[in-house]
Amino acid sequence: MTRLYLLFLILVLMGCERTETLDLLVFSKTNGYRHEAIPAGLEALNTLAKAEGWTIEATEDSTVFTDENLKRFDVIIFLQTAGDILGEEGQKALRDWVEGGGGLVTIHAGTVTENNWPWFVDAVGGIFVGHPPVQQGKLIIENFDHPATSFFSDSVWIIEDEWYSFDRNPRKDVNVLISIDESSYEVDDNRWFEGAQQRMGDHPLVWSKSVGEGRVFQSALGHVPELYRDSLFVQHLRGGIYWASGKE
Repeated sequence: MTRLYLLFLILVLMGCERTETLDLLVFSKTNGYRHEAIPAGLEALNTLAKAEGWTIEATEDSTVFTDENLKRFDVIIFLQTAGDILGEEGQKALRDWVEGGGGLVTIHAGTVTENNWPWFVDAVGGIFVGHPPVQQGKLIIENFDHPATSFFSDSVWIIEDEWYSFDRNPRKDVNVLISIDESSYEVDDNRWFEGAQQRMGDHPLVWSKSVGEGRVFQSALGHVPELYRDSLFVQHLRGGIYWASGKE
């Protein structure tokens, strides 16, 4: 990002209603495919935290997931994580922390993370099955009453990204915020995932969910680095993080 853009983004965000101080943990460990947008995501989150007056700690060290250490944070952000990344002790600490009132945010690849851990799969709402190549798609904003979507002026948002499909439709268990119109992109192009059923019909991509006393915000958006320089997308993340904190 250029310094000029960073200044512009900070000014845009400072024009939004300022949120309470939050303590964030950003976790970007991968065990498998590693997204090239992780550095862009980290930079955007650091810029966002600076604009909001939040504290932020970024790590790929899974040993930070202990009961005592997680008490320091309001929100944990899984930024393009992948595979089994926590271990039994870390899994237990995360589960207890979320169910006890913590906020978990997963950006883009939450459904590619800890797929062998039933609690996590249920918390994020499903398992990734495939995607076509990056292309433009038509997103439908379904809920304007959530901080992650309330700022949109239109129900249609057209962007270029990588569109995930899942092994289930989570709608009955979650609050769907954004879905995608499958007629707007080549949903059946599964060249990298032979045999994958990528057509879902009703195709949510962003949702929120209560888990115990805690909150989970899951956004499948954010594969391409350029999105982290899009003010609408950064506001989307801002709202999701703030909602997950429970302080909205």
